[in-house]
Amino acid sequence: MVNKLFLKGFAELLCIAFLIVFLAFPSVSRGSSKLTFAFSEASPPYSSSSGERAVGLFPDLVQLVFSFIPDYTTENVVLPWSRAQYNVRLGLNDGLLTYPSKERRGYAIFSAMPLFTRDFGHLVYSADNPNIDLIESATSLTDLSSLTVIGEKGSKWEEDNIPDYLERVPGQHMSAMMHLLMLREAGDFMVQPAEDARFSARKLGYSKKLKVRKVDFIPNSQIPFHIGVSRKLPSAAEVINQVDAVMQSPEFQSQLKTLIESYR
Repeated sequence: MVNKLFLKGFAELLCIAFLIVFLAFPSVSRGSSKLTFAFSEASPPYSSSSGERAVGLFPDLVQLVFSFIPDYTTENVVLPWSRAQYNVRLGLNDGLLTYPSKERRGYAIFSAMPLFTRDFGHLVYSADNPNIDLIESATSLTDLSSLTVIGEKGSKWEEDNIPDYLERVPGQHMSAMMHLLMLREAGDFMVQPAEDARFSARKLGYSKKLKVRKVDFIPNSQIPFHIGVSRKLPSAAEVINQVDAVMQSPEFQSQLKTLIESYR
């Protein structure tokens, strides 16, 4: 009986000691400091799938940020974009890199500063276009009113920001639009980010003919992308605080600029 009581008391002391150690080390209690970021499987050059890995600018940007944060490591998953957002909403994945819309702010906490800004303020056209002088001298969209713009079918941004007086030829996606511009010569120019245009031109063999002009007359051309962390993650605020601190670092900003330029 004495031995049983002794063993019972010893077991209770062990449990208490284990609990003290468990609570003293929060990283152990969480099991892991690994964060899973969800990316679109079909949005090159920003993100796409290579086997089971996420590749592209956005995974590289997130990896760069967390290379400055030793408390956390990251792994990536590639999914249909709607599924990626759904998973972060439910806390099945921890984070994403996207435009912080009102809806997304409802289920994720976002960094104060954008990690990347997608810039639609570029005219994309062919070096062989007979209207090249007009495209390169225009100071407003009105100056281009006699030309035809190739747009993305169903693009809400283009509907809101490219005026109706421009004749349009729609394409289903970027590759189709590039073929319409370069091969079929169905239009004079596109309004696209430089990264998208150069990636598509390289893939389709149009790099030598591609011309990209930065302009300042495209409305609402700057679309910011921020790191967001699911509100379901208990340490979400802590993670974002560390991300915000990293983004103030001159060394990080230098490496960030180099990385983004490598995609342009």
